[in-house]
Amino acid sequence: MVAESLLLLSDRPPEVPMRAGLGDRFRYLTGASGKRYLFTLIGREDLADFRAAVVVLARREGSGWRALSVAEIDRDGRPTAGEPWPPIVPHGCRVLVHLLAAGSEERRMVVADLTALARPS
Repeated sequence: MVAESLLLLSDRPPEVPMRAGLGDRFRYLTGASGKRYLFTLIGREDLADFRAAVVVLARREGSGWRALSVAEIDRDGRPTAGEPWPPIVPHGCRVLVHLLAAGSEERRMVVADLTALARPS
């Protein structure tokens, strides 16, 4: 789970996919390292179809989007850290998946980078 004060989701889609006609389903999330990760917005009903991904649930708050949870799912579609699965996706939440990590170690690094912002220093 991610701490309560974390705002991650860019409000505007990246320009390149928009110009390429791919719509507005892509968003960047920025980790504590400053690295940006490209995520795809998916329907909550489609989450069960994804494997080997980083999953973020986010809800609109004020002028940004707050991450409610950040989790890695393995090649079987199961969470690697024992989170309840499938998650209960509250009404109005966005579900995002990051599919570009090369393997489990890289997915864990993405989760650690994104959740480091929520840890007290």
